[in-house]
Amino acid sequence: MGLSLRDVSLCCAWIISVAPFTLNVPQRCLLAIRGRPAVLGCEFTPDPDLSSLVVTWQRQEDSQVVHSYYYQQDQLDRQSPEYHNRTSLYISELGKGNASLRMHPVGLKDAGRYLCQVSNAKGTGKALIELDYGALYSEPRFNIHVNSTAVTMQFETEGFPKPEVIWLEEHNQNLSYHLEIQDKTEDGLFYIKSSYVVQKPVVNVTLTLKNHLLNQNLQRLVFLSYDEDGDGSTAIIILSILSVILFVVMFVLLRKQIKTYL
Repeated sequence: MGLSLRDVSLCCAWIISVAPFTLNVPQRCLLAIRGRPAVLGCEFTPDPDLSSLVVTWQRQEDSQVVHSYYYQQDQLDRQSPEYHNRTSLYISELGKGNASLRMHPVGLKDAGRYLCQVSNAKGTGKALIELDYGALYSEPRFNIHVNSTAVTMQFETEGFPKPEVIWLEEHNQNLSYHLEIQDKTEDGLFYIKSSYVVQKPVVNVTLTLKNHLLNQNLQRLVFLSYDEDGDGSTAIIILSILSVILFVVMFVLLRKQIKTYL
């Protein structure tokens, strides 16, 4: 005997009512960038009735409560102090199954594993997400130091994690240089200082700084020409840096006048 339309409707309704509860994170590994908010995605099978909904975000390493929601409101009194005023849920999206966590600002200490746990009338689930952290290196700040025998080119910058630094001469041969990497600053950044000493009157070098985690590649071309007049009293350095930011450096050393053009 065939099924009536009413029987089919009841059958479909029964199938929907027993659909299993699922929870997943769209990205199991997430990269947070300094200065930008991080959104830890978490999706679950929704229920229009939010009265039984409980959402909890925790650090896996130490079970710190990052954010929690139940009784249809945020429960910020349970939140660990480290996350005060830095996290939020998309409240209007909870009924659609969106339990994603927004965190801003994000710092180095926030890197780690986060556990998203959700329960409602349809079931319970949890999933892990790994949060990594990086900071773009600032535009290198160049300085020129001159004495009677040599010129020292130096740059400084900050970022995270440790970068790869390369100095190349005009024929793409690696140059020997000095590199200092100091401990992290208060913002959790590495302070980088690198210098190259030049004895030749004309130098054409390229500085490259790579932040592999963030695919950042800073490349600056430096052309240096150092000439003295007959009595050795005047020197002119022409410094060419291909950069987003232009630098003009003018200084006087002993009786030498140095003019910089970019």
